[in-house]
Amino acid sequence: MNYLAFKIPVMIYRKLSYLMLAFSVVVFSFKEIAGGTVGGNVNPPDAGLRAFLFSAKDTISVNVASGTFQFAKVPSGTYKLLIEAAPPYKNAVKEGIRVLEGEFTDAGQIELQK
Repeated sequence: MNYLAFKIPVMIYRKLSYLMLAFSVVVFSFKEIAGGTVGGNVNPPDAGLRAFLFSAKDTISVNVASGTFQFAKVPSGTYKLLIEAAPPYKNAVKEGIRVLEGEFTDAGQIELQK
């Protein structure tokens, strides 16, 4: 058997192996962020416009609908919640909203003041 005939398939096999390894690393290194969920209520129900979650890394916002808000896929961490209010009400802030992976965090009922 010719030495070169044996060496070429081995070289191709090695290159394909490295390529498959690199492809596997790229594909499996991306993980979907499931996060947690945060929800709550605003009183009076028609006074809340938008809800915001602030952390050192993220700012997330959702609309308040019929006095209810819910954030989905929120990365784990501690957040500050801000409810943007319609005049004559004032914005409200709640600190220390702790979000854990795969869990629901109840922010409670946020009372808006005039």
